[in-house]
Amino acid sequence: MLGFTDVRHYFRGKADWIVRGLPTDPRATLSERMRALPYFINNLAPGLRAFWIHYSDRARIDEFMRDDLVRLAPEDHISQASPDSPTPRAVVLDRNGILLGTIEHADAAPRALDAMDPNPQTIRPDMTPRLAKKLLASNPYLIVTTAKGKYLGRYVPEE
Repeated sequence: MLGFTDVRHYFRGKADWIVRGLPTDPRATLSERMRALPYFINNLAPGLRAFWIHYSDRARIDEFMRDDLVRLAPEDHISQASPDSPTPRAVVLDRNGILLGTIEHADAAPRALDAMDPNPQTIRPDMTPRLAKKLLASNPYLIVTTAKGKYLGRYVPEE
């Protein structure tokens, strides 16, 4: 976007980026762009959206969120992430609590930075469980962050 090739923070999120047809690696197909459309629309008017969420008193995924993952810094050894922990096994955060990635396999590499998936599926705490469950159909887990990337927990759907 605007000539930048290594974008790490895009305020409106990955769905907005994909729907707008901005570059991804690998390139997003038309069907992927169409799948992202509801999430894009969800982010178009944040103020109006926040008002409607409060006014409608709808269920939100923050009611089904757990903060039970091991927290690692980029240089930490991943042996701290137990193989028995939920998927993902750990989150990698900077010193401000911003999500850098997730660890899925505790034996992948010695340092968290080398073993992390830098592109986990993230959602916001005010998303509806219905939309989150649609995302779970194509993702093994969902990480909940603020719009600025601060880690809050993982979404655990109601049983």
